[in-house]
Order: sequence, then structure tokens, then C-alpha cells
Amino acid sequence: MRSVTMTRGIATLVLVCAALLSTMSGCSHAETGGHSSSVTRPQLMHLRLANSVYVDPKGFFTIRPPEGWTMDEYRSDPRGKVDFNWRAGPKKVQLKVIGAAHPFTGFGALLQDCRNAVERLRTRYGGTYKIEKTRCAGRNAVVLLTSLPNGFKQYQVQLLAADTYYTLAYGTDKHLYDKYLPLAKAAMNTLEALPKGIKPDEARAHIVASKIRLARLYKGVGKNKWALTAVNEGLGVEASNPELRQLKQELEER
Repeated sequence: MRSVTMTRGIATLVLVCAALLSTMSGCSHAETGGHSSSVTRPQLMHLRLANSVYVDPKGFFTIRPPEGWTMDEYRSDPRGKVDFNWRAGPKKVQLKVIGAAHPFTGFGALLQDCRNAVERLRTRYGGTYKIEKTRCAGRNAVVLLTSLPNGFKQYQVQLLAADTYYTLAYGTDKHLYDKYLPLAKAAMNTLEALPKGIKPDEARAHIVASKIRLARLYKGVGKNKWALTAVNEGLGVEASNPELRQLKQELEER
């Protein structure tokens, strides 16, 4: 298992970057490789939790999402990962859930990683950030509150359960944030961490996947230097990874 210094706040950066891309482009899915499905519901049902439980096909968690929201799954990603989305006119509301191999030595290391991430985010994007300790789904957790200059706001929870690291992130435009926040919190508190023994090879695959996603997000907004840094970090974990090597070649040719 890699040490916490490998992450350097990367998980937080990935989620905020994805939300930035979504807010700016208006796309319903900021990353590639997702599988989307939707169910038509009466208009007001999106303000309550669904009766059914979503079961992560990778076996990391179950959760009750908001009723009637569309769902994007990332089936090619080794992590358990899903987005629940709602359209409020031209604006997007999203709840993202990720379960991945546990990269931390404990809750204190997770908290420090979030603090490191805040400094990086503040330097790169501006905005305001606040970190709080809380409880979520019956466990100690860290909350990262984000407000960016473009009007995007995020409520992100990170917690540890056995050998798994969970991120739950609710984000939307500042004018919609307060309306959907109670619903997002209610959904987060239904998270059930499933026991899943993570082998070292699986842990490495999860770290590499996060580096690839981060590099593609940075590349998509023209931050090629940051993208190359993420690629090199990924190659430090798996030097022969063909996707990382291809990304490195593309970035160095620019």
C-alpha cells in the first residue's frame, strides 16, 4: 500500500476539477468512459431520497441516491465510482461517490491530506475553503467546503472504513447550493461501506486511475504542465502503463 504522501491532495483536486469542467461546459458528464441512465419522475420527487438502494457493482458501497436523478457509472475505472445528476434549468447539480483503496495511515493522515489540498486549490483557483471534522454514515469524517470565483460551490466528505477510502462530493452553482444541500447530506448518511479486501495490485491500479483522470482533466483545460506532473506521478507507480505513456508523449509534443 502506498503512503499518504503519494496522494498529496489529489483526490480533492480531481473532484473539484471535474466540477469546474462541468460548470463551465454545461456537459452532463465531464469524464469519458461513463455509462448513463435515467428514469422519468414527477417534478418534485427529486427533492427526496429514492426508495431503492444503489449497489456499487465493484463492491465498495451502497447508498440511497436522490429520487429521479440520472446516474453515470464509470465501469472502466477500477474504483467504485458513480455520479448522480439533476438538471435545474441550465445548471447541473451533482452528487459524486467514490470508493477506492485506502492510501492513508489513519484519520489524522487523511485530515492532513485535505489541508495540503486546500493550499494547492487556493493557489491555483482562488476562492474560499474551509475544513471541518464531522461524522458521516456513523464514522469520523472530514468536510471540505469550497466556493470558487466562477460561482461553483462544493460540500465534500472524505472518510475511511477498514481498507477503503470514500469521497462523497455534492456540488452545484451557488444559487442552487442551499436548496439541494440537505438532500445531499441525507444521501451521504445512507452510505454503507462494504467489506472489501484490497490487494496491493488493486491499490496501485486505483492510484494510477486517479492520476490518469487528473491528467486528462488538466489537459482538457489547457494546464499541460500540471497534467504532465500527474502523469509522471502515475508512472512512478506503474512505469509500463500504456495510457500514461501515451499521455506523456502527447503532452511533451505540445
